[in-house]
Amino acid sequence: MYYIKDAKIRRMMEYDGAPCAEVGVLPGAVEDSALLVYIVEDRREEGYEIVRILTNDADMSSDWYDNNMHNAFEDVTVSAFEGSAVMEPEEERSRFQRDLLIFGDLKKQLEEHFEQYP
Repeated sequence: MYYIKDAKIRRMMEYDGAPCAEVGVLPGAVEDSALLVYIVEDRREEGYEIVRILTNDADMSSDWYDNNMHNAFEDVTVSAFEGSAVMEPEEERSRFQRDLLIFGDLKKQLEEHFEQYP
């Protein structure tokens, strides 16, 4: 399970032609990587759905300008949730999404950003 220490919207963009929020997520556990989570609006779930997850293992001494020149970002959308003895991968993914959306006022910020996006 991934514990969230902090989560902030970094920017709005498009993903497959739909408005998308890029959310930076800092881990609560030392061994976990920072994440870039891409969220789109979804009328079925809790209003939003995670469509892509990247690990962000950027070393601030070489990647301070926030790009992928040193392969700091890895797409883990499919492999991020392996499941455990008590949870299937899909349950783990749903729980992470729920935990992320209730973190601080992230859901309110998402609503504001999506309303303002052209």
